[in-house]
This record gives sequence, C-alpha cells and structure tokens, in this order.
Amino acid sequence: MLHDEAIIKIDKLKTQLPAYISEFITVKTADEYSPATLLEYLKNFHQFCQWLINQKKVSASITADISVGELDKITLRDATEYKSYLLSRHKMNTKRVDQNGQALPSNELLAKPTIQRHITALKVIFKYLAKSANNHQNKPFLSHNIMEDLSNVTQRQTLQARADAIEDKLFLGDESQAYLDFIENIYPQNLTPRALLFHKRDLERNLALNALMLASGLRLSEVVGINLDDLDFENNRVSVLRKGSKKDSVRIAAFAMEYLDRYRQIRDSRYHPDKYEKAFFLTLTKGHSQRITGSAIEKMVAKYSKEFKVRVTPHKLRHTLATRLYQETNNLVLTAQQLGHSSTTTTTLYTHINNDAASDALNRL
Repeated sequence: MLHDEAIIKIDKLKTQLPAYISEFITVKTADEYSPATLLEYLKNFHQFCQWLINQKKVSASITADISVGELDKITLRDATEYKSYLLSRHKMNTKRVDQNGQALPSNELLAKPTIQRHITALKVIFKYLAKSANNHQNKPFLSHNIMEDLSNVTQRQTLQARADAIEDKLFLGDESQAYLDFIENIYPQNLTPRALLFHKRDLERNLALNALMLASGLRLSEVVGINLDDLDFENNRVSVLRKGSKKDSVRIAAFAMEYLDRYRQIRDSRYHPDKYEKAFFLTLTKGHSQRITGSAIEKMVAKYSKEFKVRVTPHKLRHTLATRLYQETNNLVLTAQQLGHSSTTTTTLYTHINNDAASDALNRL
C-alpha cells in the first residue's frame, strides 16, 4: 500500500477508535513506523474492540466509546478467548456463492500467520498503553498489560514442510520464461473478441509486471509504488521503499529489462497520463489513467498463472526469484539482500526447496 493512501485510511479509521489511540498513532509515527504497518495495527485493534462489544465484555455500543477504564478491566482470560475465536474463525473474503448468488462462508480457517499478526498488533498497542508515559497525561493509560502474557501462535511446520507446500507453486528453471511466453502467445488464443481487445491493450504492461516480479523478488506494495524516475535502465536497478520506509536500490535480472522497456515505450501513448502522474505502472479507469492497484495486479497474476500451471499470487513470484537466486549462488546473504530481509533467518526457507543435493546424498547411502 502506498504511503499517502495508508495515511488517508488511518485518518478515516481513527474516527472509529477511542481517542487515546490517537496518542499511540502520534508516538509510533514519530518512531518512524510505516503508515502501512500502523494501519494494520489499527485494523486489528478495531476488530478486537468490535469483538469486545459483541461479547459484552464492555458496556460501550460503538468502538470509539470504549474507555480506558473499561479496557483496563479486560483480563487475560478475555484475551485468551479472543485468541480462541481467531483460531476458530473462517476467512471472510470468500467468493463462494449459493445458487441464489448469496455469499457462503469460507471453508478455510484464518491462517496461523494472520492470527499471529492480530496478536502482535494487540501486544504493541497494549504495551504502549500500559508502559508509555509519552501522552498528554504524562503517565500510562493502563495499569497493566494483559497482552504481555498472551502466548503467540506458532506455525507447527518445519522449514522442509513449508518448502514442500510451496514448491509446486513456483516457476523454476525454464518455467519463468515459459510463463511469460504463455502470457504473450498462448493465453490470448481462446479469448473472446472483447477480452482480446483488453488483453492487447495491457499486454506490454502485464508482461513487464510479471517479468519484474520474477526478476527482482519485489513485494507487491513495492511494485505498486514504483515511479518513472525509480527505474535505472542503464544499471538494471530500481529504487523502492522497503518495509520500515527504508529506501533500497534493487537489482533486476537482465531478462526483465526488455519487457520493462517495451512497456515504457507505449506507456504514454496507451494510457495517456497527465504530466503530473509519476506512477510507472498505470491502469485505465473510465478513461482516466492512474497508478495500478495491488488488487488489480493480484487478479492479473491469478488469471494468467491459473491457465499456465497453477493459480499463484505475486508473493509466489517473489518466492520463485528467491529460490532461483539461491540455487544459482548458494549464498543466503546475497539472497536476503535481494529480498530486503534484515537477516537470513527468513531466507533459510529457500535452502529447502528442490534440494537435489540432499536427495542425491541419501540415494548414495
């Protein structure tokens, strides 16, 4: 999510939250938390407040009216009940409908990493409210931090199990180029005349987007945020804003540069942006040119990848680059730097994907 967009959403959500949360936002903004991270924390806290009201844990009827006093009465037992609720909750963003077109609940439970993000958000907010005197009253809002003793959710999988789960959703070896060739030459063969028009209009842009993600391992939000001046075609690099609002210069594999240049050449004539539009990747909405959204990219990648091999997300394209880079270099530090990881701990996952060396060694026993 873009910096300015996140700030707008924070300002809107702030009106639905208790007034003391504004102090938290001010302090964490001064601590240089990224707006996107802050927004996720506030969303999760808002959901917790709604649960408190629904379960009659507080007397307030709207989230903005939950007082500090009522929040201070929340017990560890209450927090544990909320954690249990999250662990048993089904996903809400389902596309399943019945024969009458009515939405059906998802069969999938919330993912463990999603639940852990909820808990982490509550821990951060409650720690501030219970420990920090950096507010207008010069003392902590809460007398104790009940979230401090709430246990985290653990992902009970080894790295090998996680690697095995995603390996079939990666476009390794020659499949990366085959995927791009499929988008350009095979996918359009069975389209209706109307669908073919839109495919041709956006072909250069969509190829450039897919190639860039496969060649750089950028996160979706980083791709969306790229501006015209961020791309360095001479040195095969792109400047992006990483997590924590850190500016980074990221290398791009050479195979993607042709696709990026082809799109650059038709960007203005195809999308007709005004002179103030800085976004590199554009879309047309009712004839108006604007920065493409992350949601639009997700839908585009899902559409192409489903027909090619298996439906994947942009994050799987990031996994693809990471796996290919590690297999080529056998260098965890280099791979972590390319992905923007602050340490190699997360990057270790890619050492377990398609690990032929281990299999070969076992077969020689």
